[in-house]
Amino acid sequence: MIFRKVTINDKPMFDRYKNSCSCSDYLFSYVFMYQDSYKLRIWEDNGTIVIRSDLTDTIFFMPLGDTEHGIKSVLGYCKENNIKPIFSKIPEGSVSVFKDFNFHMEEDRDSFDYIFKNSDLLEYKGKEFRNQRNNLHSYFKDYTPVFDRDVKAYIDKCKEFVFNHHNSPDKLEPTLKMLDNIDLLHLKGGVVINNGEVSAFCLYEKLSEDMILSHVELTDNSHRGAHAYLVNELAKTISESYINKEDDMGIPGLRRFKETYNPSYMFKKYIAYYK
Repeated sequence: MIFRKVTINDKPMFDRYKNSCSCSDYLFSYVFMYQDSYKLRIWEDNGTIVIRSDLTDTIFFMPLGDTEHGIKSVLGYCKENNIKPIFSKIPEGSVSVFKDFNFHMEEDRDSFDYIFKNSDLLEYKGKEFRNQRNNLHSYFKDYTPVFDRDVKAYIDKCKEFVFNHHNSPDKLEPTLKMLDNIDLLHLKGGVVINNGEVSAFCLYEKLSEDMILSHVELTDNSHRGAHAYLVNELAKTISESYINKEDDMGIPGLRRFKETYNPSYMFKKYIAYYK
């Protein structure tokens, strides 16, 4: 097995599997966006794609396509290279395939995707959304924001916004890659404008007939209501019933923040390893 970087020409190959898995990790856009941040590489053979991460220890994602062929290939590769075989990002529906290979399965909470009902974000009804309503009300008292769905008209301003407010390596490079390839990746989104300047923006793509995947939601954090406004306006622009907002990567602050928006359910994923 020879692993390589993903290129923009690999998109059609990944798109064949886009609707076979509702989690975020197997989309071309995700792999392309984060391949440097997470040190991702791919191997493709006869309709099977294996994604490898070398961020810390070597870990393999669930093989796409012929999963059994992918697992066997990885096991052989690990044996030849003295690597402990570990698979991650395994959707619940694929656990049995790994059990057939006598893997021990364990929930990977840090990788669970947050799935939200669009109607919840559209209305912010009930006591569980009291904070969002209060933040939104406070935001309108201080600002007069405008939401523009034509994110492509603001690409340069969005880049400037990222440099000014979110220039950490884990956000900067992936977000710029998305903005530079917005048409090729079939991304949509919106921009919050205050006094002629970008104060927040989002980027998303259609994941299935009833769900979108929100890749980017960035605000200037000058007011806690900015994100509530961005999410609420995004909800008004889509017809899909659910929004996948990816995982929290095990970051405590990000986990608490996503939980405050009351996900409808969590898309579970698992780790497979030999004891």
